[in-house]
Amino acid sequence: MERKHLGFLIEETVRNASSIDEVKTLLISLLRKIRQDSNRIGYVAGLITSEGPENIDKNVRRLVKFTSDIRSENNFPIFASTDVISDALFKKIGADAIKSGDWEKFWRAVLAQGGVTDVFMTPRWEISRGATDEYNTAKSLGLQIHFVTGEV
Repeated sequence: MERKHLGFLIEETVRNASSIDEVKTLLISLLRKIRQDSNRIGYVAGLITSEGPENIDKNVRRLVKFTSDIRSENNFPIFASTDVISDALFKKIGADAIKSGDWEKFWRAVLAQGGVTDVFMTPRWEISRGATDEYNTAKSLGLQIHFVTGEV
């Protein structure tokens, strides 16, 4: 599977989900299938909401750019939360009402069960509760952790 198609494939796979649990099940299933053809899968972690609602759009664009750059530098499938939860899906599953602890459980499961081998920590990840949890999860699972430097 070509890495450039991973974001599109994820979006297509989870598009009709109606809950966070359904998104998780569909995503993990897809990642396991991808892992059969690829010895590595990468996940890009970074801040989105931690700087307040007024910075969410900027931080989403930043994470998308980091993900694109990381994909161009690596020859294996790589994805980020922005590939999974589109604006339309966010609204459909009522994601704004989902507690941060439930999102942390969601990403822990994806990292633990989805065949992810590498986690890329983007700059300032430390100020994000979610990215910090993803780092701790990756560390406890023995995943390869990469620290991205610079800014986009």
